[in-house]
Order: sequence, then structure tokens, then C-alpha cells
Amino acid sequence: MNELAIELNILLWSTILYLLHILVAAVGADANNGIAWAVGNHDTQPELPGWVNRARRAQANMAENLLPFACLVLIAHVSGNVGFWSALGAQIFLVSRIAFWLLYLAGVKIIRTIVYLIGVVGMGMVAFQIF
Repeated sequence: MNELAIELNILLWSTILYLLHILVAAVGADANNGIAWAVGNHDTQPELPGWVNRARRAQANMAENLLPFACLVLIAHVSGNVGFWSALGAQIFLVSRIAFWLLYLAGVKIIRTIVYLIGVVGMGMVAFQIF
């Protein structure tokens, strides 16, 4: 069995993290609204606790960032332009996304934004490796 490149391994874990985002947001809404709502058509959207709303927004944010990150990682891998910067950038991206998620769920504002920007820098490092 071939070992995945660091960047692809990080992409795999980032995808798993995104699935956790989906799971936490869904379970939070379902727990708040009950089983009938969970298996229903969701025609109504009852008010949710703040942390569930934050979980949903964090999920949307992860989706917005996972796509460009995945594209960069795949371009780097397919083109053979992987190395120190792409590996470090991918690791920074994943760690920052975990921290961002936890900070978002906790309702922390300013530090969360700084952590988000660190993740963007990580994506920039992957792009730098490609060029």
C-alpha cells in the first residue's frame, strides 16, 4: 500500500473535519427540535441555541474554504510541485481549521478571525509551492 503524501493526508483529515462539522450542526439542531422534526421536511425552522447557529455557520465557512484548499492540494500533487511549503501550509490549514471551529462554537470573536487568517496563509503557502 502506498503512503499518501502529507498534503493528501491533510486533505483527507480536512474532509473528515468537514464531516464532523456537518454532524455536530445536524445533531445540535435535531436534539433541539426533536425526532419528528429531524426526520421531517424541515418546513419550519424553530429557533436554535446560539451554539447550533454558530455550528451551522462554521460548517458553511469550512465548505467555502475546503474547496479552494482541495484544489490547491490536488494541483500541487498532480503537478509534482509538493515540498516543504506545501506540506507546512497544509498542516497550518488543518490546525487552524480545527482551532477556528472550536473558537467559533465557543463564540470567541477576534481570536477566531486571526486563526481564520492563519489558515488562509496556509493555503497561500500551498499555492506558493506550486509557483
